Amino acid sequence: MKISRECIHCLARQAVEIAEEATPLKEEQEEIIKRSLKSLSELDFDATAPEIAYKMHQHAKQITGNRDPYEKLKMEYNTIATEITEIIKSEKWLENAHNPFDMACRLAIAGNIIDFSVGLELDYSAILKSVEDSLKIELFGSGTHALNEAIQTSNRIMYLADNAGEIMFDKFLLNYLPKEKVIYVVKGAPIVNDATMDDVYFSGIHNLVQVMDNGHSAQGTILSACSEAFLAAFEKCDLIISKGQANFETLSHISNKKIFYLLRAKCKSVAAEIGCKRMDYVLSEVNF
Repeated sequence: MKISRECIHCLARQAVEIAEEATPLKEEQEEIIKRSLKSLSELDFDATAPEIAYKMHQHAKQITGNRDPYEKLKMEYNTIATEITEIIKSEKWLENAHNPFDMACRLAIAGNIIDFSVGLELDYSAILKSVEDSLKIELFGSGTHALNEAIQTSNRIMYLADNAGEIMFDKFLLNYLPKEKVIYVVKGAPIVNDATMDDVYFSGIHNLVQVMDNGHSAQGTILSACSEAFLAAFEKCDLIISKGQANFETLSHISNKKIFYLLRAKCKSVAAEIGCKRMDYVLSEVNF
């Protein structure tokens, strides 16, 4: 998905937020903002928003030496998500569901609300509301039946993770997949609140399925920048389960893979590209 005009003011907002999160020093904040806005002014309209945002985050890391400005927030949301998922397990939501697979998909999508890059103010109640709403709203797109059919006929499945905290909700869906066929993928290094191997070990997902990182630290999955090991694994998989907006933005042009996108459509540009409304719960195999 190419960058749209709608993305530009969002990226400018992110430039300020990145600076404020990376350092308390005014001089460093101003330098990060200046370099980020310069990168934004030189953008290629054939690029994706995550490619532009990656450059801005690199400026922050170079200026401050702070490798992971969002580390504390990620742990906070891992903890919040754990508390909510423990309630779901203790109350046996899935065991009592008419269609447990459908509920597992909805819970995975609900967790996608945990996204710092879109400017949402989140707390425990906002995440819990996303979870509760996911059980009663209509999903936009192909639906859980189509995904389940694709899973049953696939030989190798890649599950592209999105954010810390959110991955706790992914566990519900992973438990309904053929685990021996699944490889779960996170980022190769920190960026915003995207999940890394540290979050995988916190969540225990490494005890469920094979895990790996993609060798890169941009949001989404920029194939040209990912490691050879990841690309080899990606090539072998005949089904991709893609979580979150950034993965959609960086993979939606691919037509030779069966990819199901699971996300909350949190911005107008992504919603318009998919054909849904902003904040819809999306589960769709999108072909352009």
